[in-house]
Amino acid sequence: MNAASPTFGPGCGPAAAQLPEMVDVVFGVAGERLAQGFELPLFREIARVVPWIRNTPRAGVLPVRGPRTAEGGVLITHRSRIVIRLPRDRVCSASALERASLRVGDATLTIGEGTFRKHQPAATLYSPRVATGDSDEGRFVVVIEEELAALGVRGRVICGRRVEVELEEGRVTAYPVAVHGLRESDSLLLQRAGLGRGQPVGCGLFIPHKTIVAAEE
Repeated sequence: MNAASPTFGPGCGPAAAQLPEMVDVVFGVAGERLAQGFELPLFREIARVVPWIRNTPRAGVLPVRGPRTAEGGVLITHRSRIVIRLPRDRVCSASALERASLRVGDATLTIGEGTFRKHQPAATLYSPRVATGDSDEGRFVVVIEEELAALGVRGRVICGRRVEVELEEGRVTAYPVAVHGLRESDSLLLQRAGLGRGQPVGCGLFIPHKTIVAAEE
């Protein structure tokens, strides 16, 4: 597995010191399409190959990007990637996924070589799904702001339209969330910590975003 990013920035302060450094491992993938609701089956298949991921806090599979099918699934193209967020010291263990064959619903995915990238600061971070267990948007925002305050992170929260996601404990409400106006240290800390529940299937895992439009759509 190869490194594919510049060095990690300066430390993130006392709160970050309590958390392991997280990185994103990016795998090439070959296949045709993933049906709507593939996220939990995909995580389960990955956990079949690397079982330790189930018991690793803040680890999870980031949302798979790609053209949407008419049924709400995702087409797998030559540009598609499977991205897993995990502690830096688990990178070598994750290489067990290379050349693995995953059966996700009716789809078969063949996993390619992996590279890892360290997190970079951005003033705006975005997650397409964040779940707290609250279906009421007002209460959801309060809980998110409380989690940010507990981390010592300051930023403006923008919440998008509600969606439904399947977690191990059942179906829950989630919201797209952008956190805007972040300082460099807070941006790195939020990527390291995540928010809410359901991180194994990508909920609450944040990535840099150039604009805040996505959460306002």
